[in-house]
Amino acid sequence: MTEAVTAPHRRGLWQRMSEFDSRRPLLWNLAPVLVYALLLIPAIFVASVQLRFPWLQLVLAAAFMVPVVWRRRYPFAVLLSQLVPLMIGYAYDLVGAEGSSGIVDSAAGIAFILALFNLVLRCRPVMLWWAALLVLIPVVVDFALNSPTRSVPSFLGYFFESALVFGFIAMVALLVRTRRNYQASTRHLAAREAVQEERARIAREMHDIIGHNLAVINALADGGAYAAAASPERAKEALTAIGATSRQALSELRRVLSVLQAEDVDQVAELAPQPGMSELEPLVERVREAGLPLTFKITGAPCELSENQELTIYRTVQEALTNVLKHASGPRRARVELDYREDGLSVVVANSGSLVEDSGAPRGLLGLRERAMAFGGTMEAGPQPAGGWRVALWLPKEKDRT
Repeated sequence: MTEAVTAPHRRGLWQRMSEFDSRRPLLWNLAPVLVYALLLIPAIFVASVQLRFPWLQLVLAAAFMVPVVWRRRYPFAVLLSQLVPLMIGYAYDLVGAEGSSGIVDSAAGIAFILALFNLVLRCRPVMLWWAALLVLIPVVVDFALNSPTRSVPSFLGYFFESALVFGFIAMVALLVRTRRNYQASTRHLAAREAVQEERARIAREMHDIIGHNLAVINALADGGAYAAAASPERAKEALTAIGATSRQALSELRRVLSVLQAEDVDQVAELAPQPGMSELEPLVERVREAGLPLTFKITGAPCELSENQELTIYRTVQEALTNVLKHASGPRRARVELDYREDGLSVVVANSGSLVEDSGAPRGLLGLRERAMAFGGTMEAGPQPAGGWRVALWLPKEKDRT
């Protein structure tokens, strides 16, 4: 049986950019300023355009772009800071003017897009309305200085042009924000489900370990107390078995609980492996020592099983025998049969004796059924027609995968 070879997931451009941002946030914050300085300004100077107030234009461009470095931490403050160079640019006719060579215009546009995008992405939704009122100021100033007429249609033209740009940027930012929130909620839900699954797994392990070993200890203690007066040697053997069973229970409990504190779960699994098929015979011997006549039979050619499958088989046998010790009364015997077939493995644990009806909620059996279903198998449990109880586990063979 071969394991499937899964191709590594290829990271997209967006994910690589996010990883770069998390590693070097300062460089990412500086990226727009560096790109503007290294590419746009030289390209503008190369163009054969007579510049008006060239040094003032550079100062205004810096006033627009430098605050962009703090766009993610203080987006509204960055957007507010753009009013100062914008008003100066309008006063000297450098915004949209023929001799500006686009230096101030390009810086103002880039800074506005980045500031508004981060404001919508990171701030409360109410801040979007404040940003809209803030953007209305340069619209009114631009209309007052550059409009050839003072008519209402002319003002609406200025207004709707700015509103279209504002709405497009806000819409893109809202889509990105919604996507991030969805991904965050998905990760949070997956984490909660993983925690719940781990808690359920640990609860099943604790139930199997404590329930079985306490049942064995209880049976040994009853037998030892009965034999104490008539056969001291038999009582001594019972006490020795109680000590061995309790030590094993403590060891298994430490292994399960260590997972809660371990940073490297693989290392814990390697140092303290889960019980499997090799532990079935010691399990049967402990139950026999507790006073339950038990036969153990294996038929067929053993096949390769995963560690989790072996753990499922072990816990099924353990839980079934524990229920016999705890809930069966009167003369009782038990048998454990493992039958390896071509298409899977059959495990049957059956016993004779009367069943105690008031045995509580079958949490252990429900956990075993979940374990079997995880491998595409089944687990059935119920009374036998001739008396007693029967637990049947079926695990199909995994098909070879290439």
